[in-house]
Amino acid sequence: MTSCGLWLARRRLVAVLVSENGGAPRAIRAALIGDARFGLLEYLGAAGAEIVVTEALARADILPAQAARRGLTVWRADDAFVTAILGAAAIRDPSRAAALLARLPRIPLLRATLRRLVPPDAQARQIPLL
Repeated sequence: MTSCGLWLARRRLVAVLVSENGGAPRAIRAALIGDARFGLLEYLGAAGAEIVVTEALARADILPAQAARRGLTVWRADDAFVTAILGAAAIRDPSRAAALLARLPRIPLLRATLRRLVPPDAQARQIPLL
């Protein structure tokens, strides 16, 4: 299965797809506008990718929740854990940070630190009128 790391950079969202056969990672940059986000979400859905985001991105951006509602697997990584790994690896580039996130589910020891994003149930938020 293809995994995708999402990283929020300045004025864009960086997605890096890593295939399970070890091919070269593919970086996609999307502007922070609705059409670009929708196109990225459609692409990730067509690729059948599992998505890895940080807790901060999952809270601040609607894209991970929309992906989970569409049936894609979305993993959340703890912010402090990701910061520690990025610091230890001396990674500052957004594309490399997204690639590191994409590789987390492939490492069994690190996969245990990820939590699955479950979107809130839309029916539970609706108020019955009758």
